[in-house]
Amino acid sequence: MPPLLKVIPVNPLLNDTGEFISLKQYTNSPRPDALQYATGAPSYFGEEYRYNLSTSSKLEIAAIGGIEASHGTTTFIHDSIVYKLSRDPNQNSDLIKGTWWGYGLRLTIVIKNAEFGLNINWGAVAAAAQLGYLDAEFNIDCIGISDSVLFDLLPAPIDLNIKSYKEILAIGDQIRAFAVKKDPVGVIYKPLRIQVPSETSIDPIADDRTLIFVYQQVGERASIVDALKTAAGLGLNTSLIPKYYQEKFQITNVDDRPSPSDKRKARDWLDM
Repeated sequence: MPPLLKVIPVNPLLNDTGEFISLKQYTNSPRPDALQYATGAPSYFGEEYRYNLSTSSKLEIAAIGGIEASHGTTTFIHDSIVYKLSRDPNQNSDLIKGTWWGYGLRLTIVIKNAEFGLNINWGAVAAAAQLGYLDAEFNIDCIGISDSVLFDLLPAPIDLNIKSYKEILAIGDQIRAFAVKKDPVGVIYKPLRIQVPSETSIDPIADDRTLIFVYQQVGERASIVDALKTAAGLGLNTSLIPKYYQEKFQITNVDDRPSPSDKRKARDWLDM
């Protein structure tokens, strides 16, 4: 009998040799199944999550577009993805048993300063924000979408309320409508999710710890080289550190110290 499998989201960022950066600590050569083996018509996937840094490992959440949240916040996520499943006959991995290649968006709502005792679920978050019971910020991250026609679907910055919330959730259906018959111009399939044995225990919160560590190091104006030395004994995913320096602060030279403005940005984020 074939092993039972489960699907988990992964950060689609690959290194220069085509391996998942966020999975290097779990297995040797964590390559996605080749896209060429993803056959058949695209499928659509939509799902909501609720998590914070203390529970994200249990929910096995990894970022599609990057999640910046601090302790003391609650994050709601809605994923809308168009994907194809690939199973590469040449794949010989003890971890990756299939790869979802696709494109889509992630709506992230970060809740802060909620009134004490307020238990907010996904359906009530916009109403609570409109009534002033909490502060809510949202952003939409796209992956594999580069065509300006699709970007036109995304809303301009607006306050989160019941009306805007419904409009935002409708965007996923609009993107799906673009891909009913064929993929729209300007989309690039990316490895968004993987199938793994059901008993596998993966801790995506390790990526969150590394991200927080990078912000702390930038807040101290530490170079990439110095950050790597500090991280060596902390059990962090050191391969992510240069990537986060580049992605969050556009720092690529390993010997360059972050600027004073980088330091302020990092400390503001840590103080959220």
